[in-house]
Amino acid sequence: MNTFTLKTTKKIFPILALTLLAITACNKKNNSQLSGTAYIQVTNASQADSPMDFYVGSTKKNTLPLPYTQSTNYFSVDAGKQQSAAFKTSSTGNTLAGFQITPLPNVYYSIFRFGSNTVSYIDDVSIAAGKARVRFINLNLDLVDNLDFGITGAGAPLTTGLSPALDSKYYSVAPGSSFSVYIAGTNTSMLDIPTSVEAGHVYTVYLSGTLKADLKATVLLQK
Repeated sequence: MNTFTLKTTKKIFPILALTLLAITACNKKNNSQLSGTAYIQVTNASQADSPMDFYVGSTKKNTLPLPYTQSTNYFSVDAGKQQSAAFKTSSTGNTLAGFQITPLPNVYYSIFRFGSNTVSYIDDVSIAAGKARVRFINLNLDLVDNLDFGITGAGAPLTTGLSPALDSKYYSVAPGSSFSVYIAGTNTSMLDIPTSVEAGHVYTVYLSGTLKADLKATVLLQK
């Protein structure tokens, strides 16, 4: 198994940090022996922060500052070698989080900044004919309960007991599906998420906000 590792100068969300370290320990290959191109999408999911930029080395990878809930398109980076990366405040250039990345070739990654946390995921951007593909993530700082996500009105949820900052698998759903969020094991929706997801595309639906009262769902187009 392989992962996109983060060695941050700021706090990494504890649960995910343990997951990253555990997966990295299973990696039997030396990334420095690999070469090619990897692809990264970056999202500002931090409600309290000013618009930010993302750098790999000295190169800024976003054209315009990223305000809250905004993302880049996928951009390419060299694979198989360790590189420095950082989130910086657009207006001042101050570093919010700095870390090292060693991506694998031909792999797609997403990086989210939320509160003082930086998390990364490996993305599966394969297409399902006639369907949209969707995964779910909870990045709300105050909502620490495990959650269920499902198609609104469909009965059984798609994913159950999803822990904060961990991603679900991807699900193939009908175009235009709407989703609901529940505290795990309950039947009362705490948030309904109408969408216009389209067949032949891949999405991440993520929750953000500083408090439960600020709970916001964003439908992020990945491909």
